[in-house]
Amino acid sequence: MTDAVPADAGYNPNPFIGVILLIVLLVFVLPDRLPQFISDLSPYFFAGIPCARLPAARDLAAHQSVIGRSVQDPLQLAVAPAAPQESGALLIRLTVINLSLGTLPIVFQEDNIVVAAGDDESNGFGFIVEPEPAEGLRGQQAPDPNGYDESDIRLLGPRQRCVHALDLVASQDMIDQGGTIRAYYRMSLAGEHQTQSEGTPLIYADQGLDFLSEGIVFSESVDIEPGE
Repeated sequence: MTDAVPADAGYNPNPFIGVILLIVLLVFVLPDRLPQFISDLSPYFFAGIPCARLPAARDLAAHQSVIGRSVQDPLQLAVAPAAPQESGALLIRLTVINLSLGTLPIVFQEDNIVVAAGDDESNGFGFIVEPEPAEGLRGQQAPDPNGYDESDIRLLGPRQRCVHALDLVASQDMIDQGGTIRAYYRMSLAGEHQTQSEGTPLIYADQGLDFLSEGIVFSESVDIEPGE
C-alpha cells in the first residue's frame, strides 16, 4: 500500500510570487524610467506625445489639479539637436517632462516659439541658440495681462512627457564651427480666466499657470556639432 501524496506536494509558490512582484515593478517603474532610458540610449528617439496633441484646457476656473497647483518646479526640459546638414537644415528636438503627480497647464503656441541668441524675457517656450540661426526665428510671447486663451493652454498629465521638433536653418558659422543651444519655459502670470461654462462654479481665481517658483525653467546647455 502506497502512502498518499499530499495535495500540495511539489507546489512552489515562489515563481508565482516572483511574477506578481515583476508585474508590480513594471507598473511603477517603466512609465517613469523607460522613456528616459530610451532617450538616453538614443538622443534622436523620443518617447512621448507631441506637445501640440496634448489636450487643451477647458474651464480652468473649475477644473484644475490641486496637486498641480501646490507643487513647485515640477517641470524639466531636455533638448537634443542634430548636427546641421550642408544645406543648413537644423533639427531641434525638445522634451517637456512633468515630474509631479499633478496635471500642469502649460502655454504652448506651436507657431509662436522664440528662437534667438539671447533671452528676450518673453513668456512661453523658447530656445537660446548661439550663433543665432539664419532662419527659423519665431515671434515673441509678450505677457498678456488678461491671461491666455484656453486653446493655447495644454494639459501635461502626471509623470507625462511631450515632445516637439523644430526645423531651423543654421548660419554658416554654426555649420563650420558648431554652437550651443538651451531651451527654456517662462511663465510670469497666473492667468485670468477667459471663459466659463454656464452653471460651472468658479473654484479657482486664476488659470494656475504660475507653478514655477522662479518663473522660469531651463534645460542644460547642449553643444551643436559642426555640419555634416
